[in-house]
This record gives sequence, C-alpha cells and structure tokens, in this order.
Amino acid sequence: MKEPAFTLEGKPVHVVQTDDALQEAVAHLSQQPELALDLEFDQHHYTYGFTLCLIQISDGHTCFVIDPFPLSDLQPLWHVLENPAIVKIFHHANNDLMLLSMLGCQVRTLVDTAVAAKILNYAKAALGTLLEEELGLHLDKSQQMSNWNQRPLSRRQLEYAAQDVLYLHALKNAMVTKIQELGRMAWLEEEDQLLESITYVELEDPHLKIKFPQRLTLLQQFILKPIYDFRDQLAKKWNLPAGQIINTNALMALLSNPAQSMNEWLYHTKGINGRLQQDRYEEQLQRILNGALREAEKRRIPNRLPPNPYPPRLKTPETEARRELLCTVQRGLIERYGTHATPMLLDQSIITNYSQTGELVIPKKYAREIVHATAREMQVNL
Repeated sequence: MKEPAFTLEGKPVHVVQTDDALQEAVAHLSQQPELALDLEFDQHHYTYGFTLCLIQISDGHTCFVIDPFPLSDLQPLWHVLENPAIVKIFHHANNDLMLLSMLGCQVRTLVDTAVAAKILNYAKAALGTLLEEELGLHLDKSQQMSNWNQRPLSRRQLEYAAQDVLYLHALKNAMVTKIQELGRMAWLEEEDQLLESITYVELEDPHLKIKFPQRLTLLQQFILKPIYDFRDQLAKKWNLPAGQIINTNALMALLSNPAQSMNEWLYHTKGINGRLQQDRYEEQLQRILNGALREAEKRRIPNRLPPNPYPPRLKTPETEARRELLCTVQRGLIERYGTHATPMLLDQSIITNYSQTGELVIPKKYAREIVHATAREMQVNL
C-alpha cells in the first residue's frame, strides 16, 4: 500500500481518488472483521439532489477517505459493505443507509452508536458528546457544515472526515460493554436489524411534501404540481437546490392568487432566483399556470380544503381510561430504564393508538416483551 496522505494521532489516512487506489483499499478492507463508516453528502443544501460527496472507512487503525467524484465505479466497495461477515459501525446511520440504498448498496450487519446511546439513556446522542463522555476525547467540529461538493477539499476537511471514523471502534466497544452489563443486547440487535431494512424509495407526489405555512386547497395542490415540476427541472439543469429557484413563500404567494400578474409576481416577490426573471421564463410560467387552471376547471376541481387526513381523536371515559393505564406502565418504564430510553419501548404513538382503539400494537419484539412484563409486574391489565 502506498504512503498515506497524512497521519492523524499516529494513524495513517489514505485519500482515495483513483480506481487503482480504490482497488487497493477494497483489498485491505475486505479482510477486516469490523469497519467504521461515515459519509459526507449534500442533500439539497448547496446543489440539486441527494449527492454522495465523501466516504470515510476505518479498520480502527488505517483510515481511507474515498472521493467518489473521480471514481468510475464504486461497486467493489459496495461488495464490502454488503458482506454480512464484516461488521459496519455507524453513528446516526439512517441518512447514510438511505443514500447508499439509493446508490444500489444495501449494508448488512451494522452497529449504530447513536442507537446505543439511546439504549444507555443518553439525553444527547451527538458523536462529539459521546466521545467526550465515553472516551474523554474532544473533537473539532468546525468543518461540520462544510460544502463537501467543492474540490479540492482542504486538509482541515479531510482531517474532520477522518476523525469521524477513527474512534468509532473504541466508542462502540465501550458502549456495547455497558449495554451487555445492563442486559439490553436484544435491544441493540433488533434496532440494528431494523436499520438494515432501510431502503430508498421515490416519494409519491413529492410536491405535496413541501411544508407550506398552511394547508393547500385541492385547486392549489393541482396548480402546484406543474409549477413544482418546472422548478425541479430548472434546479436539476442549474444544479441548485429547488428552494433556491423558487422558495416556499414565493410558491405560496403564487398559489394564493393565481390570477395575479405573472410579471408582478416574478419581479416583485422575494425568494425567486434572478435567473428566472427573463421574458421566456415569464411566458413559460404563464402557459403552465393557464394550462393548469383550464384543466382544473375542466375537471371541476374545487377550491376547498381536502378532508383532514388526521381525524380528531376521540376523548371519552373509555379512551382516557386506556390512556391512563398505558401511561402508568410508561411511568414504570421511565423509573426502570430512564426518560430517554423509554421511547424505544413505548412511544406516544403507541399510547394514542391504544387509547383510541384498545389494541396494544408494539412492532418491536424486545419492546413488546418488556412492556407486557412491566405491566404484569405493576398489575396493570392491558
């Protein structure tokens, strides 16, 4: 293996930017029993879309910082991550796993130290907090909000990326030891298995996932769809986050008064990218809006709010009695396991569902067993 780009606390860090270097890294990593893994990505912040910017992997001693931009194929690395014989250590794995799944990689056999922190009743599960509490380490997090799309990456960025994985083995070992002593390994194992099942799926009706300050009428939702698609196409073309083309407030201003002058809206509304302020875009937007309004009229789409997808909760003596029963068990769980660990066993959605339906639905096996056992001990009949 070639000389490292630099060392960090005596540990070699290799920066991988060629296909040959990736093959060398994969050959090394595939022989390790346990790997610490982290990703740097951009999710509609600096550029369009959900973009992988950097992959950091450590075996506990040697670290590889892999730059995906110049590489032709990451599939050899995906084979390592999908190998169930190799344990992968993450911290807050959800978004990393979602992005990897989007790129065609389903990670197998993992341990998430953020999940371990919840099990140990940590109020805060930030990596810096845990490293300080468990290992007495203080990390420099000044590069956390860096633009990871930019090249070349600075030495400080590379050091920040590497340090996020160099200590995960020791952190995992320290936390797993405590979890074993508490007899809660079943918690960690089931939670980590659930993380393995994270799979990327395209959003259905993504235009309806925008968080507007108020609910949209059926007519506004219909008009929004072609405007959203137009914005998304431009965002992709210009490689900008869609919100930097037309932000939510500007969209709301148009939807609230679609009969207004397009020129007035385009040139006198905050939150619209200056590159849109051209005659051709004004004409295109006007055509899109007019077409949507005509089609809405043809389909007789009303300008009224759709039915509330969240019906009001019943509040009767029976529902309140059921709520109090389960809240009694919840208080017992908090006393035994702690305020921050208890939601893993029994969260508010489970309590609400039980209150409303009388059915106690706890999907996780370990949580179901603990809740029922605690209820029996407390002589609470669920």
